[in-house]
Amino acid sequence: MYKNSPEYRKYRRRISHNHRAKHPDKVRARVAGQVLNKKPCELCLLEDKTNLDVEAHHNNYKKPWKVRWLCKSHHEEVDTEIDRRKNE
Repeated sequence: MYKNSPEYRKYRRRISHNHRAKHPDKVRARVAGQVLNKKPCELCLLEDKTNLDVEAHHNNYKKPWKVRWLCKSHHEEVDTEIDRRKNE
């Protein structure tokens, strides 16, 4: 399938629709993260650095407006720690 073909666009719409239907909490959280004003990475600030290239991290997708702003490296660290705790 070519990305510009009608078949591919139809395929992507179906995948997207299925994801939104299966994970409505994640979709709401993502929209909330895009609507909120970004703040510097809260963990970089603890290290006396300011990083404005941030991503929204949700501890609980059922509370989409409760967002932690983290840079990519800190976001990966937090997600890795959460995964590690789940597997204990």
